[in-house]
Amino acid sequence: MPFSEIDPVVPARRSFGRSVFRWVGRHLLKPHTPAFQAAFVVVACVAATAARLALDPYLPPGFPYLTYFPAVLVTLIGAGTRAGIAVAVICGIVAWYLFLPPDIGFGLGGETFIALFFYVLITGAEIFFAAATASALRALDVARRRQADLALSRELMFSELQHRVSNNLATVAALLRMQAGRSDEPEVKKALGAAQQRLQTVARLQRSLHSPDLQDIEAGSFLERLAQDTLDAAHLDQRPDIAISADPLRLGRDQAVPLGLLASELLMNAVEHGRPADGAARISLSLQVAPDTGEGTTVTLGVQDNGPGLREGFDAGASTSLGLSIARQFAQQLGGTLTMENGPGGGTLSRLSFPAA
Repeated sequence: MPFSEIDPVVPARRSFGRSVFRWVGRHLLKPHTPAFQAAFVVVACVAATAARLALDPYLPPGFPYLTYFPAVLVTLIGAGTRAGIAVAVICGIVAWYLFLPPDIGFGLGGETFIALFFYVLITGAEIFFAAATASALRALDVARRRQADLALSRELMFSELQHRVSNNLATVAALLRMQAGRSDEPEVKKALGAAQQRLQTVARLQRSLHSPDLQDIEAGSFLERLAQDTLDAAHLDQRPDIAISADPLRLGRDQAVPLGLLASELLMNAVEHGRPADGAARISLSLQVAPDTGEGTTVTLGVQDNGPGLREGFDAGASTSLGLSIARQFAQQLGGTLTMENGPGGGTLSRLSFPAA
């Protein structure tokens, strides 16, 4: 990972400061050839000395290093620590010779000693902080690279695990299909076929939902894929017409998995029992989000067919059907309620109401 991809922990509103920090960081970590460093040292020393000579007539006594401190700092950033040390040493000698008493020569009086002492102190601090910053940025870069490698390894392992789980589920579904083909008992064939369909649905959901990077999904597109997968798993000769409508809603994985499996059960129930005596089968799948009234937001999943409807006295809560038993378990997991009734226009209307996360 190049340093340009590192995002320092700086508030977003300080965009200018963050840009400067990133620019400085990139140059502190950028490698330089010895030739480049030597050229930079020469240019920095010559430019700093020329600027100091140009300013000398306008400056009062006591500013021998005015242009040399910035030269050291710029060299540390632009050419590295070694070049910055070289510029500090050369500029210190030049300033001592040209701008400290005596005007030309190397004197070592009390005033000169104090000036040299503060020059060494300030340039030493510049070098220390630049080197410390570069070291910290290198450590951060190494840590980010290690984290990226670990994240990639984790993602690959997770993907391989999910692939194996999906393959195992598909293998079990295939075995159930083979066993159903060998059985002569209609009830056994029906039970094995239903189990196979559920396994295939679980396998498809598992592929689409169990991703290490997936935190939530959009409900509408999720239900569309779910309906398609459920009908694919049913192996129908003639598919019903399905109308899907969904209000905008983001679902977390903890809700998406049970909701998807429950919706699949209700769809399979509508496919199996909701076909009219004549005409094409039609199923509507809807997801409605009620406005928050202060007690939380309620989501309602509805599945309606145009079949013959429920028999007289049917009670979904007391039904011993395996599919409805599974659906009730998922409804409890969502903290919701599941009801089934005859629709106002005929057919069966299954409705699940549960609180949004």
